Amino acid sequence: MRLAMVQLVLNNLKIFYPLAGHDLSELPVSSPVCHAVLKTLQLWEQVLLRRLELYGGPPQDYISVHTSEDALAGGPALLRHKTLLEPANTPFRSNSHVALSVKRLWQYLVKQEEVQETFIRNIFTKKRCLNEVGMAARSLEDHNETLKNSVVEEPIINKIETDLGYPGGKARIIHKESDIITAFAVNKANRNCIAIASSHDIQELDVSAILATQIYTWVDDDVETENKGADDFLVIHARDDLVNVQGTTPYTHSNPGTPINMPWLGSTQTGRGASVMLKKAINNVRRMASHPTLPYYLTGAQDGSVRMFEWGHAQQITCFRSGGNSRVTRMRFNYQGNKFGVVDADGYISLYQTNWKCCPLTGTSPKPYLTWQCHNKTANDFVFISSSSLIATAGLSSDNRNICLWDTLVSPTNSLVHAFVCHDSGATVLAYAPKHQLLISGGKKGLTCIIDLRQKQQQQLLQSHDSQVKAIAVDPTEEYFVTGSAEGNIKVWSLSTFNLLHTFINEHSRQSLFRNIGTGVMQIETGPANHIFSCGADGTVKMRILPDRFSPFNEVLKNDVKFMM
Repeated sequence: MRLAMVQLVLNNLKIFYPLAGHDLSELPVSSPVCHAVLKTLQLWEQVLLRRLELYGGPPQDYISVHTSEDALAGGPALLRHKTLLEPANTPFRSNSHVALSVKRLWQYLVKQEEVQETFIRNIFTKKRCLNEVGMAARSLEDHNETLKNSVVEEPIINKIETDLGYPGGKARIIHKESDIITAFAVNKANRNCIAIASSHDIQELDVSAILATQIYTWVDDDVETENKGADDFLVIHARDDLVNVQGTTPYTHSNPGTPINMPWLGSTQTGRGASVMLKKAINNVRRMASHPTLPYYLTGAQDGSVRMFEWGHAQQITCFRSGGNSRVTRMRFNYQGNKFGVVDADGYISLYQTNWKCCPLTGTSPKPYLTWQCHNKTANDFVFISSSSLIATAGLSSDNRNICLWDTLVSPTNSLVHAFVCHDSGATVLAYAPKHQLLISGGKKGLTCIIDLRQKQQQQLLQSHDSQVKAIAVDPTEEYFVTGSAEGNIKVWSLSTFNLLHTFINEHSRQSLFRNIGTGVMQIETGPANHIFSCGADGTVKMRILPDRFSPFNEVLKNDVKFMM
């Protein structure tokens, strides 16, 4: 019922915003507050879906499914769906006046067409037995050992790592290459699409089947079905079955006026199976960044070039920065998506207007609206703080001021707001937790520094790894953050107590005779419902789903009031 209410509000807002004069595709820029409301509702929806999965389906006799005479006579499944609409058929059996309001709410929700599929999916369907998945994982155990000691000629997709007792179970290997995977980007407009970069190309993958966390089948699928006709079944499409309805490509069309598929606005996911949708022969891409709402991503290469692409299209939209410049070390969009920044190995940061509506293929590159040197040796990372005018940078400076806070609205001579003396060998990565107003930085000596921006002082210093910290990501709910190191380990930390929650050993370590600790984990990204994506020197992109004990809603789940009486 909570999930249905959230979905109903999302649907109503999608109808209301255009009536109020807000174009949904322009919402992050035209009204950041309205956009934040939709993002919050999307997060709630993901958490509630995760909680439904943990229940594993409704108990027996949750509601009566054989109340009509036709259903008792073996009528079609559609009649059993109609029993949902009967006034007395609710899960709340108590005659107490306290339960009356809940019964009325149930009767209202089941009659709303926008959320009827949610009720049908979770009442009349069950999850398939996952024994086949477990057998597949065991059969891959020996094969994975062989892969560690051999060169893979062809990429291996849709493999499941053997269970090593890690929280959340098996890691899902989204893609595997013989080469190092240097970066990836998740399509925020359709999370079924991931682009990965290696030294020789960029590949766009459809990973909808891998991301699917549950597969549904009818409760009475185990009943003999030979004598049943086509009308005896009410078909409910699982997310990875929607390809039969909506086509094979998860990509959006580029024609003007075509609606963009935005999961955060409640749209559906498409696609079946993990497959390479598109390859682009672009060499030595080191960094990637995905637009926060639209199906675009940036690539930053070893030669300093920065290009923008649309998912599903081979040609670039535009080249913001040509080759022959300093190596790109990081790129990030701001929260609204109308600006992005680039830092390079010479210590400079450049800010650009995204301007995705009018980026024709021209001979000239768009110019940055602001450029300055933030570190006098090298700049490794940066983040936008709150509004896009306040920026924190991480790098290496001769005076050890390796974490700096800048205000871009004042003159360049006065733009440095504060400098933090930490990471004497240089800061390598940076992340920002806006709710806590915390900067999280990693250094070359394995230290992780927590900086309180409200007090402008260091709050915590952790010896998080034995080698360079190469990646940091903050959970969207800001309950934990994740760090990755040059030796290939990934660690999960509490953002409230800064205690270590778990270590994934050798998650992206490269198995070779001469161990190279200069690579390891290349990138980490967190997503809704405790998803963690990572890539690294072992040539894999992996996804893990952390168990619910890492979620802030775990205690709420334990203390839920049950109305089954």
